[in-house]
Amino acid sequence: MNEQTSAQLSPLAGVKHTFFALRNGIVADALREAGLPHRMIFGLQLPQLSGIARDIGKDASLARLLWADSDVRESRLLACWVMPVESISEEDALEMGRSLRSREEADILAFRLLRYHPEAENIEARLQQEEGELPRYLATALHRNLEAMK
Repeated sequence: MNEQTSAQLSPLAGVKHTFFALRNGIVADALREAGLPHRMIFGLQLPQLSGIARDIGKDASLARLLWADSDVRESRLLACWVMPVESISEEDALEMGRSLRSREEADILAFRLLRYHPEAENIEARLQQEEGELPRYLATALHRNLEAMK
């Protein structure tokens, strides 16, 4: 499939095509063995996801589709890069925190998106009050990122 054909696909299908083209079975197997909960892991590394995000730019509708694709590790991570921070409310951020599937997602969500949110400190405080380990872990990751920005 050439670039023109890929561009004609829906944005999500185009991203998935890129994931397939860059997949790394050795990394994917290692991540699976490490216990990541996703049904599909392509094994892309963070610099590769960053490059894909640069090519896409900020796109709220695509980011929401990627985040909803919770069975695919790379979709969830890429969503954190392409979501414009001004497109998510404090409640959206909390819902993302409640739907986390791994610590890796929490770390990337805090670092690539939530630390830039104008209500980041409120989000952190509210996440601390959430049930479950992952939202509270996200609060800790967000706190670390906010402290590093001071």
